[in-house]
Amino acid sequence: MTSLLAKPLSKLGNRVWKVTAEPNIEPVSVEELKLFAVIETDELDALLMGFIRAARAATEEYLGRALIQQTIQMKMDFWPAEVVELPKPPLISVTKITTLDEDDVETEYASSNYYVVTEAIPGKIVLKQSATPPYNTSRNIGGYLIEYKAGYGVDARDVPHPIREAIKLWAATVYETRVLDVKNPCPKAREQLELFQTVSVTVR
Repeated sequence: MTSLLAKPLSKLGNRVWKVTAEPNIEPVSVEELKLFAVIETDELDALLMGFIRAARAATEEYLGRALIQQTIQMKMDFWPAEVVELPKPPLISVTKITTLDEDDVETEYASSNYYVVTEAIPGKIVLKQSATPPYNTSRNIGGYLIEYKAGYGVDARDVPHPIREAIKLWAATVYETRVLDVKNPCPKAREQLELFQTVSVTVR
C-alpha cells in the first residue's frame, strides 16, 4: 500500500465541512416544549419553534454531534492517512468520496477501496490494505470531497432522551430570558449533555 506522508497544516487544518441537507424535523416539537414550559397559548408557536431550532443548533455545536439525520460535505486539501475521522457523529453512512478538479468536476473513488466504521465516535473511513489512496494532481486546495450522512436517525425519538431533555431546558431558558449563549448551556441542560460531548476530530 502506498505510504501517506504527513504534511504541514495551516491553522485551519486539512478540512472544511458544511451541512448541505438540514434535518427535516427537530428533536423536540413545539407542543412538547409548551407542555414542558407550561405555555398555554398558541400565539407564540412560531417563536417557540425558532427557540427550538436555535437550541438544537447550539446543542449540536456544544456536543460536536449531529442529532437528526443530515447530509454533510467535507473537503480536504490532501488525503491525510489510512484512517479518516468524520466530524459530527454519529455517522450513518458515506455517500461518496471524490476528487475534484479546478472546475469542480468530480471523479469518484470506488467504494470497494474502503470500509466505514459507523460504530466509532467519531465515525471513520478506513482504506483497505490492498487499496491505493485517492490521489489528485488537478487541484491543490479542496481537491478531496467526502459526502456522508450523520445523526441518530430520521425520527425525533431516535435522539437520546437526555439530549432531548436538554434541548427543552435550553429552549425554555431562551423563552424566559430571550438570551441564547451558544457556548454555555444552562446548568441543568449541561448536566444532561456532559456524557455526550465528543473530543475533537483528529486532523493529520
